Amino acid sequence: ESQITLRLSGEWGIVSMNKENIHQKLIRKMLFRMAMSCLVFASVLVFVLVVAYLICEQRIWYGDELLYPFITFVHHNLLVCFLFIMLVAVLAFSFYYIRRVTLYMSDILKSVETIYSDMASDALFSLPKPLYEVERQLNAIRTDLRLSQEAAKDAEQRKNDLIVYMAHDLKTPLTSVIGYLTLLKEEQEISPKLREKYETIALKKAQRLEELINEFFEITRFNLSKMTLELSEVDLSKMITQMVYEFLPLFKEKDLTWELNASPELLVECDIYKMERVFDNLLKNAVNYSYEHTCIEIETYEQGQQAVLVIRNHGKTIPPEKLERIFEQFFRMESSRNSSSGGAGLGLAIAKQIVELHRGTLTCESEKETITFRLVMQKKS
Repeated sequence: ESQITLRLSGEWGIVSMNKENIHQKLIRKMLFRMAMSCLVFASVLVFVLVVAYLICEQRIWYGDELLYPFITFVHHNLLVCFLFIMLVAVLAFSFYYIRRVTLYMSDILKSVETIYSDMASDALFSLPKPLYEVERQLNAIRTDLRLSQEAAKDAEQRKNDLIVYMAHDLKTPLTSVIGYLTLLKEEQEISPKLREKYETIALKKAQRLEELINEFFEITRFNLSKMTLELSEVDLSKMITQMVYEFLPLFKEKDLTWELNASPELLVECDIYKMERVFDNLLKNAVNYSYEHTCIEIETYEQGQQAVLVIRNHGKTIPPEKLERIFEQFFRMESSRNSSSGGAGLGLAIAKQIVELHRGTLTCESEKETITFRLVMQKKS
């Protein structure tokens, strides 16, 4: 084939090396060197011939001398001899440089073949000095490919772990639902109060089961669909205020208070439903990882031509190594399983993707038992 393409998938770009382009560059380089070699050789040859001619002119040659016929022939056919010598030289240089190009291409192709076959090795490619640029590109491709494969393996492992964990999480509420419904069926003379208690517990477990099933559908949508935006003008402050009021029941469950400081008329252009999803994920995260009896602080304000949303909650400080990965797919801050609030680890990853589709930024900071998410978008002009 005329093209060798190395694909780096995931969050990953595409690195391609066009064999034809490398070949053309090498040929141009070698043709230039061959032309320079021929020019130097021709200059030296002219110089030698001129010097030889001047030397020969300074003495008298006799017919019986051994070199006389050769010198006479060269003298009468000087141009022909020069062209013949140059032709031989050009052929010799051509053979030499074509052979070098062939050897260089062989080295390149061998290196390309080992990019996939020996990914475990940290050894870099070493090519002849004229191929330094090719060597540098091949080493960069190999490094990027190895890092991408490691990232893909890590993501696949996290996904496999997630499936195992969620299979366990699905079984737990399902077992409870079956257990309490069985009790309701078998207990013929159960008291109304106890019946209500069993029904309430069974309903909560069934709702939790529904949430976990939705998580599985979320994974499928996130991996297989490409999000598009339907933009409209929205007041960011009013939108987050409405979302906060919808979360009041969740705040009460953990005895959380809230403080909202919203700048009036903070207009942005966004997809309303997708931004609601972002706010929902951020507020859920704030509730799940807040200490009980603490305050969640929400603030919106203008910063030049930007609209800023800050959500701050008080909980366990996130270690730096986890903070760096907080927006990764399938990453969960808690290593232990929490069947009541644990998700698939997609919420923040999806939120960040949606914000970036709006050409905004979503960042997280954590220190002194305070977690701060900051969302920045362009204001509607």
